[in-house]
Parts: sequence; C-alpha cells; structure tokens
Amino acid sequence: MEASAGKVTITICFMLAYFALLIWAAFFSKTGKMNDNSIEEFAVGSRNFGWIMVLFTMMGLLITASAFASWFAWATFEGLIVQYMLVYSTVGFLFSYMFAKKIWIWGRKFNLLTQPDYIQLRYRSRFLTTLFGVCSILIEAPWVIMEFAAMGIMVEALTYGVIGAKIGTLVVGAFVISYIIYSGMKAVAVTELIQGFLSSVVIAVGMIAIIYKLFGGFGPLYQQVMSVSPDSLTLTYNGTYTYEYWTSIIITGSLGIMGWASFFSRIYTSRSVMDIKKVSFWSAAIGCVFTALLLIAAMGGILFPEVVEAAGKEMAFFVMAEKAFGPVFLALCGIVVLAAGMSMVSVITNSHGIIITENFVKPFCPNVSSAQRVKIARWSILVYGIIALGIAIGDLPNLYTIALIAYEGITQVVPVIIFSLYWKRSNKWGALLGFTAGLIIAIVVAMLIIIYGQSFVWTGGVIGLAVNVIIHVICGFVCPKDEHVDELFDMIRDYEDEMDGDVKPVVA
Repeated sequence: MEASAGKVTITICFMLAYFALLIWAAFFSKTGKMNDNSIEEFAVGSRNFGWIMVLFTMMGLLITASAFASWFAWATFEGLIVQYMLVYSTVGFLFSYMFAKKIWIWGRKFNLLTQPDYIQLRYRSRFLTTLFGVCSILIEAPWVIMEFAAMGIMVEALTYGVIGAKIGTLVVGAFVISYIIYSGMKAVAVTELIQGFLSSVVIAVGMIAIIYKLFGGFGPLYQQVMSVSPDSLTLTYNGTYTYEYWTSIIITGSLGIMGWASFFSRIYTSRSVMDIKKVSFWSAAIGCVFTALLLIAAMGGILFPEVVEAAGKEMAFFVMAEKAFGPVFLALCGIVVLAAGMSMVSVITNSHGIIITENFVKPFCPNVSSAQRVKIARWSILVYGIIALGIAIGDLPNLYTIALIAYEGITQVVPVIIFSLYWKRSNKWGALLGFTAGLIIAIVVAMLIIIYGQSFVWTGGVIGLAVNVIIHVICGFVCPKDEHVDELFDMIRDYEDEMDGDVKPVVA
C-alpha cells in the first residue's frame, strides 16, 4: 500500500485513541477492577458476569486476528474451501448450548476454576488432571502465538509499514499482558465487551460496504470470481482438497470449540444457566453472519493483483479495506483486528495462568492462600506471555496451518468431556487411554502430511477421534463405574427439578 504522512497520521491517531479507550476500561473503570484479591475474582470474576459480557468473551473463540490475516488470505487464494468456518462456528456454538449447562452447575457447586478442575472432579485422577493441564497449554499456546503475530501484521499494515510487524507484536502483546496481570478476568471481560461490539458492528457493516463498493453486490462478486477463478467456487479447488477433508475440518472445528480450556473459563464466569443458553444461541448467530460476510468478501480478492500479492504476506484484508474506502476505513478495520487478537490472547493467557497456579502449583502447596495464588497466577501469566511473544516474533509458517494442527489435538479432548457429561460409565482409564491414543494419532498423521506430503482420506484429528471414542467405550464396559458419579448426576437432576418448579438458583 502506498504510504503518505497524512495516511499514517490518520491510522496511528485512530490506533492511539483505541488504546486510550482500553486503558481507561481496563485500569480505571469500576467494572474492570477487582472487588477483592481472591483467586476466584481474578480467575472467573466471582462468577457474576451478565450474558452480554460472557457473549463477547465467548466470541473471542471465533473472531480472532488470524481470521483477518490467515483465513482471509487463504480464502483469497482458494475461495470456498475456507467457508468450513461458517459451518463449524455455527454448529460448534449450538453444541455448546447442549453441554454448557452441566459444566456450569458443577463449576458453581464445586468452585471449579479451570478445565483440569472439572476433569479432577469427574474422574478423580491427579495424573489425568495434570496431563490435561499440560496438553491444554501446549495445544492452545499456538493460538496465542498466532494472535500475537497477527496483531503485529495488523500494526504494520495500519501504519503502512512505518512500524514493523515484530515491533507491533511486542507493543500490543505487552499491553495485553499488563491488563491481564492487573485485574485478571475482570479486565479481560470489560475490554472484550468493547472489542466484541466493535468487531461485530464494523464487520457486519464494513464487509457489506466493501462488497458493494468493489464488486457491485454479492451476485456480481460471484459472477466475476467465476469468470476469473472458477475453482475458487468449488470445495475441492482443482482437486487440491477432498470432500472428506472438508468434512474432517468441520468435525474437528465444531467439536473442538468444547475442547478449549478457556471455553470452561468463559462458562464459569456466567451468573446463571439461562445466561449461558443465551450466549450459546447468539454466539452461533453472530458467528454465522461474521464468517459469511468476511469470507465472501475475501473470495473477491482474487480479482485484484495487489490483493493477491498482499495475501502472500497475510495482509490481503488490509489492502482490500484501504482500496475500498481509504485510510480512515483501514484504521477502523485495523482496530477490529487488534480487538479480535486481544480477545483471544487475553482469555487464553488468563486461563493458562490459572491452570499453572491451580493445577500445577497448588497440589504441591495445599496451604497457599487465595491471595498468594493470585500472585502466582500473575507471575505465571507474565512468564507465559514473554515466552509466547518471543516465539511470535520469530519466523512462522502460514498461521492457519498451525491452527488446523492445533485443532486436531483440541478435538481429542472432546470425547472425554461429552462422555463425562452424559455417560455414567465413563471412567479415568477410558479418558486417559483414549485421549492419549487419539492425540498421538492426530500428531503423527499431521506430521506425515507436513514432512512427507503424505495425504489421507480423513485428517489425523478425525482418525484419532474415532480411535479415542472406541477405546473410551471399551474401557467404560470393562472397568467398574466410579461410585461418586451417581451423586454428580443426581445434582444435575435436582437442579433441573428446581428449575421446573420455578425455584431460582442462588447466585453469587
């Protein structure tokens, strides 16, 4: 993009104004401050967030900076295949509508703070709990790295190259880490409320505006793409992909939403089951609209050589935004990407800091106080963030490649969660052996594809998922049912009976 002093000044001023707004929200607003120095307040905001605030923290799973960088570039090159996001984002959040209720009830009753806490409650295996904690961090950490890198790309694009991507990554990353350390989930939630609103409005209006300005509407866009690159309107893209691959990435994406450790943190923050149901419904609706508009506009990028060239550097979104409406609109879009990246990074980083504190440190120091655990969590977040930033400023492959591999692993968590919620015979041996086997298969197949170009009909995530489920079911019938499980399921039934009788649950 052509740089000029005026354009750079406009975009930097917008960016600084946005940072000022977030600084006020995170450090000075009443909503963003902790009410007490307890680990529950730091980790899940004392479980008292309204549904709108939880909605925008949940949307951070989908509206990410890498969606504007990597997925937009991918859709520019190869078109329709990338719209698997449209399907999985909708289906995944509708799945969460069915599953989140029980997680919330047990979380409130037993004061759970992390996904591994839930695993320990259900399976009562310290080894399995620790394994899940380690794997959750290793599997999800690539997303933090991706978002840091994508935000750096955004800063470079927003300043027309005046500020490089690596410097941008360090500056934005340091800011995000600082407000997480300051007030934990309270600061995360209030900033995500602002960021989620901006992302939703700008994308809904902005992408429609781009499509009509550059292409004359949705119909003309498809007609022009058909004339230039008809393969972009097929799922196989000239035989590069198979329908089984398309199905595989939808399955792993849809189920993978429930495998995120940070997904549990979002659920725990809600003040009621009804709020969680509202969040799941509206997340699916917003996700459907968001991904459709973004990726349809991205397909049109194939019509412009400068956008195609920028896609190689994962900057196609910014070039198209500037081409359509100039530096002011570019600045708004850049802020949206910045907001999206901050949303993903802040929730995951906070969640992982709590996992390190509650599931790695606390078992060895059972007498550590709640206030001391907050200090440990803050130091954990600082060290974790520095490591992630260090990796993010290095040379990385295409970010969506990392993401797809990460989802292969995240999906292996899902059978453990679903069986634990709906099958009393689900036990620690099925969870441990099934998860381990599925994860190994997913990683091995992914590495074969990357290193040797070896292709399979189904992805490693789906193959591993099938093996995972089979092993889990076999162990469920071979091993005796855990005695404490009936009590947990009775608790769900009693809660539902109370709701049917219009008895409202007590909330903090």
